[in-house]
Amino acid sequence: MAPTAKVALRIRGAGKTFRQRSGLASVALQPVTTNILEGQFVSLVGPSGCGKTTLLKMCAGLASTSQGDITFGETAQPVSPGSYGMVFQAPALLPWRTVVENILLPADILGLPAEQARRRAIELLQLVQLSSSPDKYPRELSGGMQQRVSIARALLHDPSILFMDEPFGALDAMTREELNLALQDIQQAQGKTVLFVTHDIDEAVLLSDRVLVFAGTPGRLVDDVLIDLPRPRALASRKEPGFHAAAERIRKSFAKSAPSSEIL
Repeated sequence: MAPTAKVALRIRGAGKTFRQRSGLASVALQPVTTNILEGQFVSLVGPSGCGKTTLLKMCAGLASTSQGDITFGETAQPVSPGSYGMVFQAPALLPWRTVVENILLPADILGLPAEQARRRAIELLQLVQLSSSPDKYPRELSGGMQQRVSIARALLHDPSILFMDEPFGALDAMTREELNLALQDIQQAQGKTVLFVTHDIDEAVLLSDRVLVFAGTPGRLVDDVLIDLPRPRALASRKEPGFHAAAERIRKSFAKSAPSSEIL
């Protein structure tokens, strides 16, 4: 990442506390402070319940911060629906709409010009390698193909940042590896900033420029790992010493932050 890169996402002391029915406060995420730079692929890694998805949702404006703030860009603008794209673990495609109609959904919601949006959708179909399937329905697609559609849909309005919440978690290992490489190609071609939640350490190292490591309950940021590996990366990159070193550092961060009873 170039040292002159601008800030895409500014997170300042952002934390989350939930109020239980009993009235007691439950801290889900301790305050996090970090910057995500333009064009960076940043993964949030950690066990279930450590706050990584909570942080992602706060960044996207799907959950409020209990303290601190999160803003976009150098001018510190608040989040808006048109400034980001979102990909969830489930593709969430509308079964009555074709592939291209599903991709065009953000154009309907945001009121984008129809002809321009359709041209963009056709370009994205080529980018996600589904140019032969514009008129198919979700039921005619494999799980991996459906997730490609959801990625194209998230990119339709040319967002400045892409939020991805375990988008490949429900897929089989081979499809997951295929989409890892496809996502890398898409991100590099589009130059998008990506914030990506995963439980998979190897997936995070393969895809990322940085990995933010979360642990504990309540969750907290315990490490920020720079992944200094050349691109494009292949599955064989996992055999490289630098890949192994980064993955081991992440694992050791979990071990250091866990209570001794969890390590034994």
